[in-house]
Amino acid sequence: MPEGPDPPQRSAVPWTRADVELWLKAAFRAMPSTPIYAPRGNTLHAAAGDVPDATFDIVAFSGTVLGDKSEDRQVVLLWARSMATHGEVGGSIAEFCRRTRWSRATFDRRRIKACERIAAAKNTT
Repeated sequence: MPEGPDPPQRSAVPWTRADVELWLKAAFRAMPSTPIYAPRGNTLHAAAGDVPDATFDIVAFSGTVLGDKSEDRQVVLLWARSMATHGEVGGSIAEFCRRTRWSRATFDRRRIKACERIAAAKNTT
């Protein structure tokens, strides 16, 4: 079960960048031990009943907002996975920055802006 409060509801508290970051990290903390599948585009379900499907909704939603194969989505997911696994799964942010020749500041600016876009989209759905 993800840590932290329940995801904010549309009619109650609006989503913030911090909410998006919290739920992305929660999804990646659950992923190593939870088999998941995608029955259709931008939908993820847990194959086991002990983890709610909603845990992974934000990962799928990020593809809808940012584009499935966009660089911004890659940055957001790499960051969340790295934070959740302490860089032990899927490479580190430093490796990504070396490969792309980005500074860490550029990486962080792109991540922040992308998470803000996801939060804004959550507040309109």
